[in-house]
Amino acid sequence: MTNGIEHTVLQLAVLVGSLRAQSFSRKIAKALAARAPDSMRCRFIEIGNLPLYNEDLDGDDPPAAWSAFRRAMRECDAALFVTPEYNRSIPGCLKNALDVGSRPPGKSVFKGLPAGVVSVSPSKIGAFGSNQALRQTFVFLDMPVMQQPEAYIGNVAELLDDKGAVTNADTAAFLEDFMASLETWIRTVHPGGSSFDAFMKQREKIAEDYVNGDASSLKAIVTRAGPATFFSPRGDHLEGAEAVAGRYERDAASFHKGGNTDLEVLQASSSGDLAFWSGLQHAKARIGKNGETTEMTLRVTEVFRLEDGAFKLVHRHADPVH
Repeated sequence: MTNGIEHTVLQLAVLVGSLRAQSFSRKIAKALAARAPDSMRCRFIEIGNLPLYNEDLDGDDPPAAWSAFRRAMRECDAALFVTPEYNRSIPGCLKNALDVGSRPPGKSVFKGLPAGVVSVSPSKIGAFGSNQALRQTFVFLDMPVMQQPEAYIGNVAELLDDKGAVTNADTAAFLEDFMASLETWIRTVHPGGSSFDAFMKQREKIAEDYVNGDASSLKAIVTRAGPATFFSPRGDHLEGAEAVAGRYERDAASFHKGGNTDLEVLQASSSGDLAFWSGLQHAKARIGKNGETTEMTLRVTEVFRLEDGAFKLVHRHADPVH
């Protein structure tokens, strides 16, 4: 619930701890997603392509896969982990995702993020060891995790048909109850939060990158699939997704490193697949061939649309405050 709007759709990141094509964990994760309440949207965030965490690589230009993962997690309200058990603990790919998302220091994407855990195993004990090992990491990551109902899915091979559908009625009912309980838990520990709130924090970082000449993070949130408009501070405007995206990239090239910016949000709201913010953007930027410092304040309105579970920028109007 944000900005007075009830039943805001929650964005739930789903992380699967098995990379196997016919993973039981992924099948159960899909079964859980299919039973999510209408007010919860599940977004599978893949972790198999993340390079192993190495602090030496985590400078100004970290691996693109790390940045994409961190960006996706920041757009979500909560996380659901569905995992098997490897050697009485969590799989290496899942631990690596936690390491990548928790760094650099002070910029963890997991801090304060509500979480749920489901462990899956062909054996009777339901991967109890990985379930508890994962919860242990949440203590340091500062993630509030739902305690009840616990979810240890044992004898999983007997619960699924050849297509991965749950055939056991009791299990199907339990999965549905689990997702309903998870939504209640998220809204209890994260009242007033929404995916757009999380996205706006990311938007501030993107604006900072942009006035330092880096358009890559903005490029990731600009729509490429539908109508788009851009009204520039110079008074001109563009229409069309490709034309607008190209303009953003060209304009970014006029900035040099050493700038900073701050978004003063005066109004912001989200409803369904649409969201917006309006306010002031204060910037100190280095522009031109000589990189001279220029201070500016812009009146800004931006409109976003959810596309495949992520907010994309579809309209920007900015004009200078004299």
